[in-house]
Amino acid sequence: MYEFTFLDVVLIAGLSQGIFLALSLRLLKERNKQANAVLVWILSISVLMLLGKLSLFRFKVEWIWYVALFVDSVIFLIGPLIYMYVRRLTFQENPAFTVSWPHYIPTIIHVIYFFWYFSLSRETLQEWHQTGRINYFYFGFELLGLLSFAYYWIISAGVFKKFNRLKTDEFSNPQQVSKFLKVFLGSLGLCLLFWVFSFLNSNFFFYDIPYLSYLSLWISIPVFIYAVGYYSLRQPEIFRIPLPKPKEVRARLKPEEIQQLKKRLQYFMHEESVFLDPAITLKTLSEKLHTTPNNLSWFLNNVYHSSFSDYINKMRIERFLEKVANGEHLKKTLLALAMEVGFNSKSNFNKVFKAQKGEPPSSYIKKKSVA
Repeated sequence: MYEFTFLDVVLIAGLSQGIFLALSLRLLKERNKQANAVLVWILSISVLMLLGKLSLFRFKVEWIWYVALFVDSVIFLIGPLIYMYVRRLTFQENPAFTVSWPHYIPTIIHVIYFFWYFSLSRETLQEWHQTGRINYFYFGFELLGLLSFAYYWIISAGVFKKFNRLKTDEFSNPQQVSKFLKVFLGSLGLCLLFWVFSFLNSNFFFYDIPYLSYLSLWISIPVFIYAVGYYSLRQPEIFRIPLPKPKEVRARLKPEEIQQLKKRLQYFMHEESVFLDPAITLKTLSEKLHTTPNNLSWFLNNVYHSSFSDYINKMRIERFLEKVANGEHLKKTLLALAMEVGFNSKSNFNKVFKAQKGEPPSSYIKKKSVA
């Protein structure tokens, strides 16, 4: 008679929790439908992964092996879906953000591999397993899955960092969203950490450490599901954030007000060069434009698709490059020029310049000089 182990309890608990959360999110009446639709897919895939592994470990039937192998294909979907979910939850773009088809290439490759594997004869498979040849495929696909997961976790963390920096007013509770995403990405980071450890140990170090194996990944997935479950109960408003209504966005400023504000802004930027003042703020600029900080913030986000700080820094970088084009960098240091255009520190200038131009100012100027 089969006896349940601790791993069974963890997997079954995670399985039931995932099913419950996926169904609950679908039934919420007032919810962020665009973000939650992706979260339901993530939870459903997590449930499918757990179900496949639970069946594989406990039932020694050949067809279950093939099903479990096919289920491994969905792990390549987790990364793109996580990135899509974080983008939809933080920056509610219209239409809703989606990833393009190249993001699903690893999944397609694994599905092709599955059908190729399924077409091999039993004798060939037995020979490959005995000689260890099949391990090269296992190693390659696990490495591809690990790199894919790590890549999407990193860019998702970058979106979260940008969200915190912009402090978008699309939400009535940005702090709660921020706390939820910390736990969400932190739990996924824990899954990634377990995966890295188990991959390195199983392929290079071969230490006999309890639970530090490929199974660690399947134990850490329920941890992620529990984290989502915790916040769905403690902070349900996160999952019920309504999308901004278009009519409310259009009603903030009338078309003629937008044109007037645009002209005044261009005057103060190009004629008065107010961005040269290192102490300029959204409030002080809005006072010069005879509008409110909220109106100016809305205007910059919807007309120029930029935050206040990004817009001001863009103007500063443009003025800095004008000075470089005039040869002023031959007489003054780059830091001196940066201070003249409104930056208050070398580190801030370098960070902004690299974010906008993709490389440090010194190398950028050097390339332009050579060209």
